[in-house]
Amino acid sequence: MISVYVEEKTIDSTWFKLLSEIYSRGRINKIDSGSFAGSKRLEFDYVSGVIQYPTIRPLAPIMPEGLPPVTTDADIEDYFVNYLMNSKLEKGEHYKYATWITGGSYKVPFMKMANDKEGERQGGIWVIVPNQIQWCIDHYKKKGFGNNHCCIKIGYPESSYAYDIPYKNETDRGTSPCLQSIDTKIIRENGLHYLHFSVYFRSWDLYGAFPGNMGGITLLMEYMANELGIEVGSLAFSSLKLHCYSHSLEVLKARLGK
Repeated sequence: MISVYVEEKTIDSTWFKLLSEIYSRGRINKIDSGSFAGSKRLEFDYVSGVIQYPTIRPLAPIMPEGLPPVTTDADIEDYFVNYLMNSKLEKGEHYKYATWITGGSYKVPFMKMANDKEGERQGGIWVIVPNQIQWCIDHYKKKGFGNNHCCIKIGYPESSYAYDIPYKNETDRGTSPCLQSIDTKIIRENGLHYLHFSVYFRSWDLYGAFPGNMGGITLLMEYMANELGIEVGSLAFSSLKLHCYSHSLEVLKARLGK
């Protein structure tokens, strides 16, 4: 296993460094199942890193002339408002990250109940998910900043069973959340308190999704820090399967000037 660690100042510089690292150290893997099944992707074995000043604007990467933007600050704002904070589901949506961040309703694909005398209870069980970010904010206020309790979990163990549900169209295919957790920590330095996030993605599109995801999560950090009356710190990340799809390799090389 090749482990890669990256530490940069901004989302833009972090993304560019990761593109360079995956181009030189990534592994070509065939996609047997999932998005773009049958094609290939260039993938890290494992990657982690820290963005020291994620709030530096613009949040979206600055692209060279002639290359289309991967996202914009307006798109990032929309992602934050409508996918990370608004848990109302539209037609065809099984969940949003907001389902677990701010709380909502989630249809568990499979669940075995402890008091179910018949054994297994299959699918179709709707659960009410609590507002975890509000709980974290309230807990820090009540218990103090020096506790290690506040970690937002995305998804359930049973979410993986969504992949076992038969489907006819690709748009109906069940999935589990790519983002799995948002851990939080508050550090005191030079008389100020700083809120730090660490996120883990089980699978992650480096070229198409990383900048938008990290931009939106940065706005989530700003929201939480503002509620707590403290400063925004660094944004750490890790993934066992951060990748670039084969159809993105040409623009990846163009961005690197290859």
